[in-house]
Amino acid sequence: MWKRTSLVMAGIGLALLTFGLPSHLRGDEGGSDRPFKGLAAGMVTGIAPSGAVVIESAGNATHLGDFTRTEYVFFGPDGAISGTLVFTAANGDQLWADFSGGFTSPTTAGGTYTFTGGTGRFSDATGTASFEATTSDGVHVAVSFEGSISY
Repeated sequence: MWKRTSLVMAGIGLALLTFGLPSHLRGDEGGSDRPFKGLAAGMVTGIAPSGAVVIESAGNATHLGDFTRTEYVFFGPDGAISGTLVFTAANGDQLWADFSGGFTSPTTAGGTYTFTGGTGRFSDATGTASFEATTSDGVHVAVSFEGSISY
């Protein structure tokens, strides 16, 4: 009888802990929007078979920590850019994004990342972030980004 009572009390305690705590003290299920911000620096490393320019970078961001990233950029008319991006966290989890935007000056581009999932903890990631990329020589690139992510 004592073991059964203890199990019931443990179950009730777990339920209270899970459902009774204010939401700011526990993580929201379904990954509600969380601030996402980071910086990266890298360089053009080649051209993909698709014709996209490949940019490889490293940086640090909330929810990723130190990361590497590979970006595939397509250049359109009138300075438009679009493509895909894969962030890889130190533990190997990947965060995937599509992006679009354009050049705002000969050395600066801006736009929006749209998160489309990933692997590991980012398998169901959604959200958006604004980015700004700068280059002094057309080869080296620095990027900052800020927005929100759910996962």
